[in-house]
Amino acid sequence: MGKVKNYMMDIEENVYDLVGLEDKISESEDVSEVKSWVVDQLGLKTHFDIGIAEGAVTEMWNELWGNYQDCPY
Repeated sequence: MGKVKNYMMDIEENVYDLVGLEDKISESEDVSEVKSWVVDQLGLKTHFDIGIAEGAVTEMWNELWGNYQDCPY
């Protein structure tokens, strides 16, 4: 793999490894709350890094809350 791909995967892994991330996702009313929390926790500064982290958060958010859309009640 290329250096950029490895760099991106490292940031995603840092997001997934954050303690309390799943709780934050389940208790937040909007994905933007979680994105801000992750960026603060990781101390990300560049738009590139923030975009990678926010993408990972969005995927996790959709994965969790997408399960509830299919719920019949």
